[in-house]
Amino acid sequence: MNESFEQFLTRTNQSQKPISAWLSALLFLSVFFILQMSYDACRGSDFEHFILGDLTVTPTAALIKLLTPAVQVKALGNQLIAPGGGITVLKGCEGTEIMFMLVAAFAAVVMPWRRRLSGLGFGILLVFCLNQIRLVTLFYVYRSEPSLFNLLHGTVAPIVLILCVGLYALYWIGDGRESNLSNAPTVR
Repeated sequence: MNESFEQFLTRTNQSQKPISAWLSALLFLSVFFILQMSYDACRGSDFEHFILGDLTVTPTAALIKLLTPAVQVKALGNQLIAPGGGITVLKGCEGTEIMFMLVAAFAAVVMPWRRRLSGLGFGILLVFCLNQIRLVTLFYVYRSEPSLFNLLHGTVAPIVLILCVGLYALYWIGDGRESNLSNAPTVR
């Protein structure tokens, strides 16, 4: 097969037929369920400690040190420890559920693979950054207004995260559908 790179891109970026809403919903739920159950199976493992400690708490501590070095925060496993109070980041607070929802949403729609991968890459980066902002905010709120912590942690912050990531996914997926429609042949 002597196919040029341009021919390959043209062949792989052809518009595809959308899948039904029921199949899309089933695919979304299946992918989310598989990812969630797989991560739940890692409970207590080195992988979970890596996600909670190294990928979540350590960057949060670095960000707090950058913003307020006088706080003297330290990352210790899944804890942000500082004189005057700190927080413990438990499973579920690291943002994986939101990432799993994003992956499931991108899996449940038809779009070119390059667009899907770039959307997922930017989306996962968005989830990570939003979750870091959430954790930093929770750290400061716990230290200054502990009475607001539960409301912010359990209600406000999750809703804001879901809305932001949902809007991002709708925009990215919607924009992808528009580009699929523009690639479709015109009928006169």
